[in-house]
Formats: sequence, C-alpha cells, structure tokens
Amino acid sequence: MPAEEALATRTLLTVAELSRKIKSTLEDALRYVWVCGQVSKVTYAQSGHLYFDLKDEVDPAAVITCTMWRPRVMRLKFRVETGMSVLVHGLVTAYPAQGKYQISAEEIEPKGVGALHLKFEQLKEKLSREGLFEAGRKRPLPFLPSTIALVTSPIGAAVQDMIRTILARFPLVRILVYPVRVQGEGAAPEIAAALGHLNLARPDVDVIIAGRGGGSLEDLWAFNEEIVARAIFASRIPVISAVGHETDTTIADFVADVRARTPTDAGNRVVPRWEDLQAALADDGAKLRRALRVHAEMARARLDGFRDSRALRRPEDLVAQHRQRSDELAERLRVGLQSASPDLARRLHDFRQRLIATLPRALAASADRGRALEPRLHAAMNRACDSARARADSLRAGLTALDPKAVLGRGYSITRREDGAIVRDASAVRPGEILTTDLAEGRIRSRVE
Repeated sequence: MPAEEALATRTLLTVAELSRKIKSTLEDALRYVWVCGQVSKVTYAQSGHLYFDLKDEVDPAAVITCTMWRPRVMRLKFRVETGMSVLVHGLVTAYPAQGKYQISAEEIEPKGVGALHLKFEQLKEKLSREGLFEAGRKRPLPFLPSTIALVTSPIGAAVQDMIRTILARFPLVRILVYPVRVQGEGAAPEIAAALGHLNLARPDVDVIIAGRGGGSLEDLWAFNEEIVARAIFASRIPVISAVGHETDTTIADFVADVRARTPTDAGNRVVPRWEDLQAALADDGAKLRRALRVHAEMARARLDGFRDSRALRRPEDLVAQHRQRSDELAERLRVGLQSASPDLARRLHDFRQRLIATLPRALAASADRGRALEPRLHAAMNRACDSARARADSLRAGLTALDPKAVLGRGYSITRREDGAIVRDASAVRPGEILTTDLAEGRIRSRVE
C-alpha cells in the first residue's frame, strides 16, 4: 500500500489536540482526589498563587506538581513550607503548555496536626525571633491603678466576673469597658483597634485587661492573630492577657506584660484588697509611732547627757585642773634645779621665774575662757532641744497624714449595718434597716427607705 494511502486511513491528532484529550481524560477519570505527600520546591508568586511539588514519602522519585490559586491561598490558615507532610485535595488535570499533569489544589491540610495549631506554632516562632516575648521588655503593673480598661465583649460571664472581682477588692477604682467582638471574623482587628485607641485617646487609663471566657481553639483564635500581638507589643499602657481557662494558651499571653490564668484571676492581679491596704496602713502607723518614741527617747537621753556633764555643771573645775597641773610642773622644776649643774640651775631658775610671772595671767585667761564657754554650751544645748522637738513634730505630722481617718477628712464616708458590717452594695440592705455612717466629724444614723 502506498504511503499516501496508509496515511489517509490513519486518524491524525495535533499536539494541542492530544494535550486536550489527555487533560479531558484525566479530569473525567479521576476528578477530585485526596493525595498525601511531602512538600518541596515551594514558590509563592507575586500574583499570590502557590506552586509546589508533592513527593511520595516512601518513594521520593514519585513527584507530582501542585498549584493553588490566590483566592484559595488567602483562605489557608497556615503557611505551606518545604518539608511539611500534608494532605492535598484537588482536581487532577494536565498543563498543556508543558505536557505535564498536575493537581489544582483546593484544600491543603497538615498531616497529623491541625491547621490552626500549625499556624499558632508558626506565628509563635516568628514573633519569638523578633523579640516580642522578651521578659526584659515587659513592664510591672501599677500598684494601685485609678482607671482600668477592659477590652472584651460587653456581654457574657467574663466581663461580669472581672468587674465583680475588681470592685470587691478595691471599690474606689474606675472601670472602663471597651466593647469588642472576641471571636469570629473581624474580631482581631477590633481588639487591635481598641488597644490603639486607648493608648492614643485615654491617658487616664493605667492598665488594660484584654480577654474573654473559655472556648475552643477556634473560639479563642482572635487572640492568636498577629495584628493583636503587635498591638499589645506597641501599647504604652501595661496589658494583662486574660483569655479562656488556665489550660488555654494564646499568642496574646506570650506578648502581654502579665498573663492571667482566667478573667477572674486578672481581677485579682490588677488591684490589691482594700482590707489588706487598711491592715498595711495600720501596721505602718504602728511602726511610725514606735520609731517616733525611739527617736524621742534618744534625743531625751542626749539632752540629759548634756545637762549632767561636769563641764556644764562646774566649769571652775577646768581651771582647778590647770592650776594643779601647773603646781606639778613647778615642783618637777624645783627638783630638777637641785640636781642640775650651776649653769643649768641658773637657766632653770630664770625659766622658773618667767613661768611664775606668766602663770597668773595664764590661769586668769583659762578662767575667762571657761566662763565664756558656759553660755555657748547652754545655747548649743537649747538648739539641740529645739531641733529634736522640730523632728518630733514633723514625724507626728507624717503619722497624722497616714491615719486612716484622714481619708474621711477628704469627703469619704463609711456606712455600716447594725452588726458592724461595711455596706459595699445597695442590694445588700433591706427597707427599714438602720445604718450608721461615719464621717470625718461625727456619725449619722439613717433608715433605709
């Protein structure tokens, strides 16, 4: 058969036609599949598309190319990296331009670990490398804040627990609730925006508590977002992270200045107990009173010592001591003259005569100095007494300022029931009950209407 006739009986396909048939056959026969393997040669294109190879974990020579388009890449909850073991779900297709088959991936899941957990670990490692978790940059909480901001949901048990705990411990503090969503899409940007707004617009806020009640990893995920972590890191106001239960751990916990085990624990950490402050104030007052007594007794002892000094009581004794010392020296000279050579005796005699001649003047001058010292010593003693009295008055004034009753002098009052219990909540009293209110001056008895 001639070649032309043989050619005429054959079905001829172009390369493009064959590629389309292969593509159609693959897609019709296999459709969507799940494939497991190890990721290699990962490329994130500028367009946002993802390209990688998937190798068989037993036979590394078996490789298939995978592609994931940008809209699906944006929905991934983790970053695909070389070496990961993953499950890929997608459409088996062919790429006619290169004559290769590939998987157009629609879903990618980490093998053996959840996507959220993997994203958590990836972000944790990234922020740790950048220093956001460093203990040295974290600031201590203020001892007694005047205003506390709660960045949380305005409904639910968590915010009520925090408010109730804080006011039970220190009822004079102000609480600002900044309402935000704490789960679901858009919650993380709201939390970050709230932290930024408080730092810019509320200089009166001393500390921020950001948190919510317990839930699943998905429920708590807003506090694992990078935008929230960076907002906490940038805050000039100390931040307490109070997310979930004690066993829950979030990225916010690592970045915050203080991590509370629960929202209630945050309320316990942020303010001291009013009763503890009162007890500490009473203890400090007792210590100050003891210190005042000790200082006063020491000053009194010094004054008694000055008063009982011989130099102050009998200044003439100083003159007598000088006179006695002069007599002793004169006697020693006399004895020395008797045993010395005539020349030395003469010289000693002349010296003795000069000494005898000057001795009355020296004694008189010594007596004058003694008499002149007496008023100066008395003046010094009076100044020491005045100084000690002034220090005692100053310490007494400081003790008065620390007196718990001074708080009442600033306009506060304390209301008690008939059994002596302090009233902190209006719902704790009943109509007709008699109350006693202590003021800075006096006491008022009243009946609840």
